[in-house]
Amino acid sequence: MNLRTVMRNWGAVLGLVTALEGSSLWARETFTEDFASNPLESGWAIAGDASLFQWDPASHSLAVTWDSSRTNSYFHRRLPSVVTMADDFSFGFNLELLEHAVGTTPGKPGTFQIALGLIRVSDATAADFQRGVFLRSRNLVEWSWFGTQPDGAISASLSPAVVPADGRLPWGYSDTFRVPETGVRYGFELTYTATNRTLRTQMTINGEAAAPLAPVVLPRNFTGFRVDALSINSYSDAGQDPLYAGSVRAIGRMDHLHWTGPGPAVDRVRYDGNDFLRRVVVSTRKGWRYQLKASGDLKEWVEVTASIEGTGGDLVLEDLTKLLAPHRYYRVEASLP
Repeated sequence: MNLRTVMRNWGAVLGLVTALEGSSLWARETFTEDFASNPLESGWAIAGDASLFQWDPASHSLAVTWDSSRTNSYFHRRLPSVVTMADDFSFGFNLELLEHAVGTTPGKPGTFQIALGLIRVSDATAADFQRGVFLRSRNLVEWSWFGTQPDGAISASLSPAVVPADGRLPWGYSDTFRVPETGVRYGFELTYTATNRTLRTQMTINGEAAAPLAPVVLPRNFTGFRVDALSINSYSDAGQDPLYAGSVRAIGRMDHLHWTGPGPAVDRVRYDGNDFLRRVVVSTRKGWRYQLKASGDLKEWVEVTASIEGTGGDLVLEDLTKLLAPHRYYRVEASLP
C-alpha cells in the first residue's frame, strides 16, 4: 500500500490521505523497455529459473529460453496497479527466434507454447499453477505460439488467450494458424478494448504489416480477470496427461517491450469544501470502488460515505456526518470488489 498526504488548511488542519491496493500514485501510464541498461535495475524481476533470461547489453535485447523441462519461470515487471476486464490497455514486443522445437522432453512428444502476457504474480508463481494442465491456470491475458507437432497431427498456431480469475470455462481464445520461423523479426501489438471486450493482435514480419490475427472476444459469461504484471513466461510441462503431453525448447531475442494502461486507481485528489461542507473529489476507474474515511489521529478510521463504484471520471465523496472536529483527516480507499 502506498500513501501520499496532501495537507490543506481547514479550521486548524485538514489532512487528506489516499490509500490504494498495489498501486503507486506517481507511476506512469506507459513504459517502454529498450534494454539499453540492465532491466533488473529498472523494475524487472525474475521468478523461477533465472538462467532462462539473459540481458545482452551489446544488442540491447533480452535473450530468452523457453524450456518446458524447467520450472515455471517469469521475467516480469509490475504494472502501476491491478488491471481488470473494465480497463483499456495494450502491450507489445519484438521477437526473433533463433531456435524452436516441440516434443523436446522425453515422453512428451506433443506441442507446447512459448508465451508472453499479463499475469497475476501471486497466481502464476503458486505451487498449483500448471499452464499445461487444463483448468489449472488463472488470471492471464496472454500471447502464445504453438509449433507444429512432430507427427503433424496439430498445426502451429498463434493463440492469444484470456483466462478468468477462477480458471474455469469459458475462456477467451482464438487460433490463427501460423508457423514460427527462425531468423525472422516479428513484432506484436495486443490491444484490449473494454467496451466490446475484445483483444486484437497486430503482427509485423521484418517490419512489414502482416494480416491481423483473429480477435479474441470474451464470452458473455466470462467472469473477469485481475492482472498485475507484464511477463515473459516459460511454462513447465509437468503434470500433463501422458496421452496428450507436449513440450518445447525455443531460444529468441526480445526487445522493445512496451505497455500502455490505465495507470493507478487514484490519480488526482482534491479537497473541494469549506467550513460547513467537507467534500473530496477523486479521479476514478471503472471496476473499482471508492470510499471516504475520516480520522482524528491517523490511527482509527471511520466510514463517512458508502462504497461507490467508479465511473471513469471524477467522483465526489462528501462527509455527511457534520462532525466539526478541530482536526480531521480524510482518506480515500480504492478497492476491487
